[in-house]
Amino acid sequence: MFKKTVFAFLFFSALALTCATQTTDANPLIEALNERLAAQKNGMFTLDARFKFADGEDTIAHQGTCYFFRESNPDSFAQFVVYMDDRPVYAFNGETFFQSAGQDKYWVTDVAAAGGVRRMLRGNVMKSNLVYHPLLRVDQPGFSAGSYDKVRISAVQEDGLHLLRLTMRDTSVEEALGDVANNKIYFEVQYDIALPDYYLARRTESVWLFDGWQYDRKVFSPVTSLPAGAKFSDYFDPEKLAERYTFEQYDPNAPVKREKELIKIGDQLPDFTLTDLTGNTVALTDLSSGLILLDFWYKGCFPCQLAMPKIENLHQKYAAKGLQVFGVNPFDKNNEQIKDWLQARNVSYNTLFDPEKQLPKAVGIQGYPLLVIADAKTKAVLHVHTGFSEEMEAELEPVIVEKLR
Repeated sequence: MFKKTVFAFLFFSALALTCATQTTDANPLIEALNERLAAQKNGMFTLDARFKFADGEDTIAHQGTCYFFRESNPDSFAQFVVYMDDRPVYAFNGETFFQSAGQDKYWVTDVAAAGGVRRMLRGNVMKSNLVYHPLLRVDQPGFSAGSYDKVRISAVQEDGLHLLRLTMRDTSVEEALGDVANNKIYFEVQYDIALPDYYLARRTESVWLFDGWQYDRKVFSPVTSLPAGAKFSDYFDPEKLAERYTFEQYDPNAPVKREKELIKIGDQLPDFTLTDLTGNTVALTDLSSGLILLDFWYKGCFPCQLAMPKIENLHQKYAAKGLQVFGVNPFDKNNEQIKDWLQARNVSYNTLFDPEKQLPKAVGIQGYPLLVIADAKTKAVLHVHTGFSEEMEAELEPVIVEKLR
C-alpha cells in the first residue's frame, strides 16, 4: 500500500534528479506501477490514443472506454469490453473474441483456435490503440524497463497534473546513417505517472526519424472500480445484442483476400507515367534498355529510410552500366521539400510521385519498402524484395550483375 509520504518522497526526489540530470534505475518505479495495476481486479478507464507520422501530415486518433474483469485468468488477459461512441467494438469473455464489423455485424472468433488473444490483437491500429495490453494483463507484469539503457526521472506539472515522468531511451539504435547533420534515429519511451494516486496518466513512444518525431501517445483516465457485483455480461451480452446485430464466425488464419496479389518474378511490370522531382514526366515506355529498379517508399517509413543508403550504393555502382533506379512515392506531396530531404541524405536516384497510388495498387503492394527489378526491354520482373533487411543489398546485387552482363 502506497502512502502520501511515499508519493511526496518520489516527487521531490524526482525534482532533485531533474536538477542533477542523473541516470537512475527505472525498475522500482515500474514495479510499483505494476503492483498498483495488479491490485485492481475489476475496473474501467478511458483512453485517448494518437499516432503521428514523422512527416507531420497524418495523425490517427482513437478514443474509447475499456471495462475489464480480472477474476479469471484467460490466456494471460483479463476479460474486457471496449466501447467507442456508446457502442461495444471489441470484447473478450475468456474464450471468444468479438469484433465489430460494421454497423450491423460482429465477427466471432474462438481464441484458442486462433492462437491466443494476443494473436487476435495484432495487425490492427485501432485494436492496438484501444485494447491497451499492459493494463489488461493478468499473470505477468504490464510494464518493463526492457532493454533501455538511458533513464531519466523528472517531476513535471502539466495539464493540471503532478507527474512523475520516467523517460527511457535505447541508445543502441543511435547510429548515424551517413555524414549528414541530425541524420540519426532515437527511440524512447516515456511514462507519466500521476501523483498522489500513482496511476499511469500517459505513455508516449517516440522515434526521431532523421528530422522529425514520430510518436504513439496514449492518455488514460485513472482506473476506477466497477459497481459491486458488476460482470462481463452487463457490458457485452451477445443474446441481447442479437436483437440488433448479426454474429458471424471469423477465421483469422484464413488467407487474406487481396484485390491484387503481389507482383512476382516473371510478371510484366505494369505500365506507368509519373512525374519526377523536377516536374518531368517519366513513362515506362521510355525505358527500353538495361534494368529498372523501383523503390516504393515514403518519408514516414522507417524501414524505407534504412533501405535508401543500400539502394544508393547500387545506383552509384551500376548506373553507368545500365541500372535505372526510381523511387516511387505515393504519399508525400511537397516535391521541393522531398527533393531537399533526399539531397541532404545523399540520395541521388530519382523519385517519381504517384498521388493516385496507381502503381502501388498495380503491383499489389502489401508493405513498404518494396523493391522490384525488371528488364527494361521486355518489362519482365526479375526480382522482388519486400521490407528492409541488412542483407538486402547483397541479395539484389547478384541479380543486377547477372542481367547487366
